[in-house]
Amino acid sequence: MLELIDIAHEWVPGYMLTFARLSAMMATFPLFSSSLINIRVRVSLSMILTLIISPLIKDSFPVILSMNQIYVGIIREILIGLFLGIGTSVIFNAFGMAGAFIGRQIGLAMANVLDPNSGQNLPVVSQFLMVIMVTYFFVTNAHHLFIETMFRNFMIIPLQSGTFVGSLGVQIIKTGSSTFQIALKFAIPTMLLLLIIESAVGITVRVMPQMNAFFITLPLRVGVGFFALMTSLEIFQLLFESTYETMSVFINNALYQLGGS
Repeated sequence: MLELIDIAHEWVPGYMLTFARLSAMMATFPLFSSSLINIRVRVSLSMILTLIISPLIKDSFPVILSMNQIYVGIIREILIGLFLGIGTSVIFNAFGMAGAFIGRQIGLAMANVLDPNSGQNLPVVSQFLMVIMVTYFFVTNAHHLFIETMFRNFMIIPLQSGTFVGSLGVQIIKTGSSTFQIALKFAIPTMLLLLIIESAVGITVRVMPQMNAFFITLPLRVGVGFFALMTSLEIFQLLFESTYETMSVFINNALYQLGGS
């Protein structure tokens, strides 16, 4: 009986810390944090992963001597999971940002639909691109990167050993800049084509003042915008590879920085 109590005293805090980090990652990682996935399902997945991972890392469980250490440790592990998840979500939303750029240029900035992933209203073009992004993510098995990270992070960042340094903030800023560049690269062909169309219409209006520019421009912008959007999907694979690489680099750099390497 005493041996069982000793084992529980040694293992239970480690399981709690592992569950705290995995829960934070599960709540913020793209796809896994979707509102379509019930909270009970996410908690259950976190518990299952905890039961799988904890025996593998039990040799690195920290020695907990007081309840205050558990409280501080849980907060630390939650922050580590949140940092990894939120940083990755920023990259994942690059195509949603591109859709916002394109939708505003087409004239559909006010045409919003409910995003089932985030529960927020997004431009219809952003929602369209995000659906394609999620589909492509699963088809190419890119979601395995998140599952691998949930296992690998405990090898690089043992429990109670995460360090928060100033370079982590710089990493987030650089990642946000890369996300903006990816979104702009995807949106720029459509935006340039629409700019040319608007310039041509503007010149025509100057030549023919009696022409109703608004009556002609709106359907023309929408039609040309959707044509350019469909055409630009051909470069989706190239930009997806860039997004995946950016996401992988961020996760690796963040893991080693949090691990003190």
